[in-house]
Amino acid sequence: MELWNATKLAFKNYATFTGQTSRADYWYFVLALVIANTALSILSDQLASLFILISLPPVISASTRRLRDAGLTPNQFWWLLLPFAGLVVLIVQLGKPGAAGPK
Repeated sequence: MELWNATKLAFKNYATFTGQTSRADYWYFVLALVIANTALSILSDQLASLFILISLPPVISASTRRLRDAGLTPNQFWWLLLPFAGLVVLIVQLGKPGAAGPK
């Protein structure tokens, strides 16, 4: 899937926490957010902060669907309570290939 399509799909399904998101779709979405946030931070830090707040629900829902696709539960978000190490663990888990089975 292309960068633009993955981003549209993530924002379209911002309130959908069921189902699965492929690894490519998820990381294309994250790449689009990084590009957009970098461009907005060059223009204005306030715009970048607003964009982060607006994109938070789609990020959480896409991450939940991605964890489910990797065969994990959304309870993996608890790793974020550990400073730095928890973020590393969660990123590794988000990068796992999808589990075999129906999608």
